[in-house]
Amino acid sequence: MSQTSPPEEARPGTARRLLRWAGRLALVALVLLALVAGMSWYEVTHTRLEQLTVTSSKVSGRPLRVLQISDLHDVTMPQRDELVEMARAQKPDLIAVTGDLVNMYTKDLERISQWFGHLVALGIPVYAVPGNHDHWDGHIGPVLDMLASHDIPVLTNRHVAFDGDWGRVDLVGTDDYYSGLGDLPSAMRGTRPDAFQLVLTHSPQVFDDLAASDAELAICGHTHGGQVRIPWVGAIHTPGGDGWFPRLDKGLFPAGQAMLYIDSGVGQTLPLRLFTPSQMTLVTITPAA
Repeated sequence: MSQTSPPEEARPGTARRLLRWAGRLALVALVLLALVAGMSWYEVTHTRLEQLTVTSSKVSGRPLRVLQISDLHDVTMPQRDELVEMARAQKPDLIAVTGDLVNMYTKDLERISQWFGHLVALGIPVYAVPGNHDHWDGHIGPVLDMLASHDIPVLTNRHVAFDGDWGRVDLVGTDDYYSGLGDLPSAMRGTRPDAFQLVLTHSPQVFDDLAASDAELAICGHTHGGQVRIPWVGAIHTPGGDGWFPRLDKGLFPAGQAMLYIDSGVGQTLPLRLFTPSQMTLVTITPAA
């Protein structure tokens, strides 16, 4: 049986249907793009509080509450004042700032200095460690001077005792591993065997040294959680080391007898986040039952 072509008058109708479908698909794509852009804007400009609880037989009395603030990146985000109010509301025993206070393009430290002034005014002890951006472009000297002006101790490959109602705690800090300056073994030297050893560091590249140490918990940042994540999969990419679809992107990971917690940070180098909102973490260390 031979086939005949559709009547000429039917062809314009087919073209119109194709155009209508193309228009609908374009509209759906625009709506999805707007939703993604709106979600990204919200995650960049609204900081949430994450909570992590760990237990240890070395902690006695009441729990120790540590507020981790990581990757400030010059606190250019509009919610920078809200970060201080969030810190006030949590009433932590310690505020741990885990690196990247500035960005590569930071020229003036006045804004970040004012922000630290408000944070210190809360009357809560603040300790800091440097990140890679704090070392780049000659920033490290001015950053250290700024922190010293607010009497904020910087733990670069050293430790201090932080004892209290929670018992004996050694607060251990390293310089930035991503910059090749971290030295956890030196920082741990002389720590007390009966004290809980909490490590403050910037990059998850501390992992191998942490796994070989006697520490119990390290908290870091650096990855921003990848800034863009795929639900149920994780980060697409993180800077340095792990590259595409990294394992050490965000959250809690075992490292020998220790645990490594990676916070996704409050700031970012580029104003883009998706499925990994701006956050800071309240770490509660409780006595073992």
